[in-house]
Amino acid sequence: MILKVEPLKLGDAVPAPLDFYHCSVVAEWVDYNNHMTEAAYLTAFGWASDVLFQYIGINDDYRAAGHSYYTVETHIIYEREADFGDKLRVTTQVLDFDAKRLHFNHEMFNIATSQRLSTCEQMLVHVDSQAAKSAPIPESVAKALTAIKQSHSHLPTPPEIGRTMKIVHKN
Repeated sequence: MILKVEPLKLGDAVPAPLDFYHCSVVAEWVDYNNHMTEAAYLTAFGWASDVLFQYIGINDDYRAAGHSYYTVETHIIYEREADFGDKLRVTTQVLDFDAKRLHFNHEMFNIATSQRLSTCEQMLVHVDSQAAKSAPIPESVAKALTAIKQSHSHLPTPPEIGRTMKIVHKN
């Protein structure tokens, strides 16, 4: 179910936002309410993240060499339901990155209706998996992320970014 994309070649035009991951809601993703279960949203977003990793040059060889990104925080907002068979697309906007961290946002859409169904804001840390600690990203990944961030710099920051979950009591 994971789409394969070619790694970004420096100088290539970068889509803003990235729009590589498409899927359909399969039977295993549907719950007792006849909608896509909350865990399936995270699954689809996770696969969209894997496509982002391919695009910035992180593949099986990269991980076998002992480096990867690990998710340290995820915030999913569920806006609308998806049903069995619905065709979905997930776009990705790189918001920021530094030597060890990557901050991005996914948006999930129903392809037939164009309605936004959900968002997923994530913070990841680059790691040396053999040492079990954070590690700086290599120059090749930094260059790819720089090109993506530059392409995405004109996109508005989604209003839900950094949103805090809490109950607001009225006096």
